[in-house]
Amino acid sequence: MGVTDNLTDPAVIARPYEYFGEIRESEPVYWNEKWGGWIVTRYDDVRHCLQDDEHLSVQVEADRLRDSSLDIPVMKSMFPKWVFYLDPPDHTKLRRVIGEAFNPAMVKEQRSKVETATQTLIDDIERRDPEEIELIEEFAYPLPVRIITRILGLPLDDKQQLGEWSSDIALTLFHHYNAENRHQRTEESIEEFAAYVREVVQRREEAPREDLITYLNEAEADGMTLDQDEVVATVVGLLFAGHETTTKLLANGTLELLRHPDQLDMLREDPSLAPSAVEEILRYHGPSKSLTRGVKEGFEFHGKQIEAGERVLLSLAAANRDPRKFESPDVFDITRGTMEHVGFGHGTHHCLGAPLARLEARVAFPALVNAFPEMELVDDEVQWTQSPLVRGPGELRLRV
Repeated sequence: MGVTDNLTDPAVIARPYEYFGEIRESEPVYWNEKWGGWIVTRYDDVRHCLQDDEHLSVQVEADRLRDSSLDIPVMKSMFPKWVFYLDPPDHTKLRRVIGEAFNPAMVKEQRSKVETATQTLIDDIERRDPEEIELIEEFAYPLPVRIITRILGLPLDDKQQLGEWSSDIALTLFHHYNAENRHQRTEESIEEFAAYVREVVQRREEAPREDLITYLNEAEADGMTLDQDEVVATVVGLLFAGHETTTKLLANGTLELLRHPDQLDMLREDPSLAPSAVEEILRYHGPSKSLTRGVKEGFEFHGKQIEAGERVLLSLAAANRDPRKFESPDVFDITRGTMEHVGFGHGTHHCLGAPLARLEARVAFPALVNAFPEMELVDDEVQWTQSPLVRGPGELRLRV
């Protein structure tokens, strides 16, 4: 394929596993001149960097945006309050507050709600009896949105508007470099999004309910409470993160099952394979291609001097296909059964919502493949998200 430094080159977007795989085998710590940072690709190295809080930082990346000359005051104020952009000890405190709400018992309680939401969406499709569906619009997006809005206590009726705001936030957050006016679009949408959430937060202060917004208003951990700005920022961040990657997980997984009919048949015949299938989808074709870190303290790595102030791109896509770790890594095998992938990251910033995303996917895939036993792709060609950080189709049309 050849190495280009353009991370949004159409060939790189279309074939990231091949692109990052070549870097992994030739130069595992690679300086990308155009992006202006280092790319790390081997499994052991990526895992090491994900837990190296001494040298690497997510907060440095937020500071880079905050200190820029861009006229984006709302973004500059909100992003540094997100748990995704905080280093310990601030990250530890906020994660402890949020983590109490996403404890295993809460996730377990959501199972019946996920099953009901999944079946409702399938029933809606079957009632219309269409020849074709667009999976993302009709299933992969509304399912996680229904779950996270219910948990937060937001009206489901606003799901279309929430989706539009989230799409605009993704332009900056996921580095959609080719999108026109991406920073301004993000700024306008996040301002509207925050105003919408603030109204709900204020209503919960006056009339508490049994939902996550009320919990965040009242929560305390190690003497720490959240002020209203922090609650608003946290809710916006959770709602964005609570459906964006899960939508892509459901879309990518459906695509791979259809591309591997023997694996789809196995899952249809034995739904108990769903947990293993979800882990293989996360490894083989997960929604997160890469994570970024800023360098807060220089260090030497594989003979390269990584300097403070530089940045690092940790390629989850390459790490999850590293033959040093996984046997036959380019084979899609839903019986593989490993959870040692880094599809949800690793270390301090391991995805907070991973248990909920796993639950949604474990319920959704068996239900979908059994409801539509003859589903097939309308078109093998896929238009992928134009981002170096996330992976998912823009749409996925299926004959059902």
